[in-house]
Amino acid sequence: MSDYIGVFERKEVKYVLSATQYERFRALVDPYMTLDVYGEARVNSVYFDTPARELIERSLDKPLYKEKLRMRWYECAAADADAGADAADLAADPVFVELKKKFKGIVYKRRVSCSRKAAQAYLLGICPYEEAVSIFPLDAQALADEELAPRSVQIAREIDAFCARWNTLVPSMLISCDRIALALREEFAAQENVRITFDTHLVYEDLAASGAPEPSGQTHAILDPTCFVLEIKVAGPYPLWLVEALDACDIRPQSFSKYGEAYKLVMKTRVVSENALVREEERCA
Repeated sequence: MSDYIGVFERKEVKYVLSATQYERFRALVDPYMTLDVYGEARVNSVYFDTPARELIERSLDKPLYKEKLRMRWYECAAADADAGADAADLAADPVFVELKKKFKGIVYKRRVSCSRKAAQAYLLGICPYEEAVSIFPLDAQALADEELAPRSVQIAREIDAFCARWNTLVPSMLISCDRIALALREEFAAQENVRITFDTHLVYEDLAASGAPEPSGQTHAILDPTCFVLEIKVAGPYPLWLVEALDACDIRPQSFSKYGEAYKLVMKTRVVSENALVREEERCA
């Protein structure tokens, strides 16, 4: 797979935009950027955590170093428009098992691609990575070859070490959103390294509460659907045109973790339910 990238090191900055800010910002950056290989897609991520959710609790404390493990897959608009695309087709598509680390604002991402069945068997501890991808290989031979390449096996060892540090990891939260992904136009790509994504219609499903390894489709909103989460991904400083576009639209950085926001909503709902139960018990006493 020519566009497969298993290792990232970059700065990722997030912003929350109103619909008006989004439209104005797009008008300013579109002369420099165009849709990337994924274009417009539905992005689904299952985050793994300890049963007590120690990883997200630690992440919300904003330490200098934090890490997360997720399984991610994309449902592209083109595939959805194809009348022949069904659940079986989506299950055959590659998923990414990603170990994401952040240290002093710099993101380091390590990932491998494999079939969904292989990812589930591996992440649920049913079998080691190499065995999982051998039993459930991807259909595309190029991707199947990539699964057992030395780099992929090395990344799998790093994921193994992460899982061993936290002992037991289980599916914790599904996060889904509609994403528009932009890359630099060809005439600017040689000068700069910038990627931009816009996420909207963010929803979550609490997998830990249901105890189910697979999403049920019963989701809840994380953010107002008219809002967009802008993420700018750069390996160096922002180019001047991007700085000017952000300033013109009065867009300022804002800490925003999709998993973190979903977790806070889950905990808020739990507290409300527990308080209601206490009040009901006091009323009946």
